[in-house]
Amino acid sequence: MIANEPIGVIGVGWVGLCTAAAFAELGHHVYARDILPDKVESLTRGEVPMHEPGLAELLADNAERLHFTTDMDEVLANAQLLFCCVDTPPTYSGDADLSRVEAVIEELGDSTEHAIVMKSTVPVGTGRSIARRRGDLGYISNPEFLTEGTAVKDFMHPDRVVVGSEPGSEKFAARVAALYEPLGGPIVMTDVASAEMIKLASNAFLATKISFINEIANVSEELGADVKEVARGMGLDDRIGPKFLQAGIGYGGSCLPGDETVLTRRCGRTELSRFDQLWAELEGDEEAETQDGVIEPRSLEVLAWLPEQAEPIFLPVLCVTRRDYEGPVIDVKTKMGRRLTTTADHPFFVSDGDGAEATRKFAADLDEDDWLPLAMRRSQREDDAGAASLLSASEAAQLSPDQLIVRPSSKEVTALVARSVGGHQVAFGDTTVAKRAGDVKRTGTMRLSDAALGDVALAGATLASARNGNQAASALSLDSSFWRMLGLYIAEGCATQIGHHHCLKWSFHPTREEHLVREVATYWSRQGLRPFKGHTPTARQVTVSSRLVIAWWLDVLGLGRNSYGQRLPDLIWDRPEPDKWALLSGLFEGDGSWSLINGGPSVIIELGTVSDELADGVLRLLGELGIVASRRIGRGAKSTKDTHWIRISGANQIERAIELVPTR
Repeated sequence: MIANEPIGVIGVGWVGLCTAAAFAELGHHVYARDILPDKVESLTRGEVPMHEPGLAELLADNAERLHFTTDMDEVLANAQLLFCCVDTPPTYSGDADLSRVEAVIEELGDSTEHAIVMKSTVPVGTGRSIARRRGDLGYISNPEFLTEGTAVKDFMHPDRVVVGSEPGSEKFAARVAALYEPLGGPIVMTDVASAEMIKLASNAFLATKISFINEIANVSEELGADVKEVARGMGLDDRIGPKFLQAGIGYGGSCLPGDETVLTRRCGRTELSRFDQLWAELEGDEEAETQDGVIEPRSLEVLAWLPEQAEPIFLPVLCVTRRDYEGPVIDVKTKMGRRLTTTADHPFFVSDGDGAEATRKFAADLDEDDWLPLAMRRSQREDDAGAASLLSASEAAQLSPDQLIVRPSSKEVTALVARSVGGHQVAFGDTTVAKRAGDVKRTGTMRLSDAALGDVALAGATLASARNGNQAASALSLDSSFWRMLGLYIAEGCATQIGHHHCLKWSFHPTREEHLVREVATYWSRQGLRPFKGHTPTARQVTVSSRLVIAWWLDVLGLGRNSYGQRLPDLIWDRPEPDKWALLSGLFEGDGSWSLINGGPSVIIELGTVSDELADGVLRLLGELGIVASRRIGRGAKSTKDTHWIRISGANQIERAIELVPTR
């Protein structure tokens, strides 16, 4: 063993933090780098962002050897062995997204003194590809075999350690192997491709065991056998073993009523779907295969969790079924107020809350000693598009290209008018060419169909349904002010229609919320619309009128018309974290409260809503930001609908959620 070998860890997620803490426990100084300043600051303060038995103790005991930073140069100056622990989430096609790995390689520049020790899960051939481009860079494959809940134990007492290298990197491979020698586990020295294959083959085999026992469960049910006894008998064979032989899947469609929800991904779009609505959509999908009440959907995935996974991931759905059910149902409720309605035989993964291996239990057998997993942060491919096109709402607004009025940039109008007669004929047809060209020059507007035929660029253009109507930017800016404004709509807004007049309306306190009135009005003014600010006896209101905007708002974004039908827009699930915080901050400022408990110092942040779907969505979105909120459901004496109270409490939780409280 090389005493006190300085080690670099790139990416301080679940694998990276466990790796850094364990090497520090072995006596090494570890320089751990992450690109998120807030995470680095909290780790420097000794705060652990995840629950992993034994991890907090390792971090506290070895604080003097752990150095957290956002500066890659600091890592490069202090360590030569750089353990790459960035995530490689699946893309929409199912391939691994290696963009974060490539970013790490790029940051090394032309260094020949450092070696990348790849712990991230990468496809076979990744090491060879990197070596082909950067033959002077040391490259070691060192896959991780950690299990969530026992990661510290798995690292300190490994079943095996795999170290893969190619000619030219042997000295680095020997140094990596020496780091693991004190752990006493077998060290497998091999080539890079074989090391990568060991990781993927191990994952595939474990998944095969799960799929196999699920098939055995189906056969056992038909034959009257008890699959739990079958698995126990199989597992006593040393060649097979008992692990990963617990039948059960993340979601059983026939075991959950139609009003329960699931986070789905269809054709690349993430949505929070009710089961009954999802079934109706799949029934209407002509490309989905349906036979004997079983639908084989096209490109459908659901967010699911398996005990051997570090975090929830999207898994493909092979088929969807439903059935009539008249038996008893069970409300599974947690002490935090989370609940799920299910049939008695629906399987759940449970633990003891103390790091024990997750086991499978039926809903009817759950008791107060069982801990249920919550879906928290997940790896995702974020949509960082800066704008959204309003043209996607033209069909929903029942506006044809001939009915949509476009005002292109003055540069585009000038170029179109200056074209030859032949050029005008392309855009306007053979009749009244001169008159149409004159109208464009005089008004600066044209029909969308003319703009398309004339190949007129729409960058910076505005759209309307009438020449004298409210002109909206063809692409709405999706910056943080948009998401704040949208959160305020969910809290304080509604959509109305009187005859052919459509409008969005925000209602605020008549005197104390003028800053919110300005915030909403300013956003829409920037998009080219004319917001109307008015007074009623009880409220200060902002109104925006645009048939196209409202169709996009309700039918494309999927927002509700009033407080009873409000929901989070599907677009938010794949947005970057700052956008999620911006939406929630607007929502909580509009409908939330923050107060001292019994005069302080403890603080509570609370949000109330009568929309079941909104409450479900907010709880899930907070979870994706690392916040575990509780829920309480109650009904006032004069109310006809339950109110959901979402509550955030506890010092660590409040600190993470402080963005929900206005700075003032």
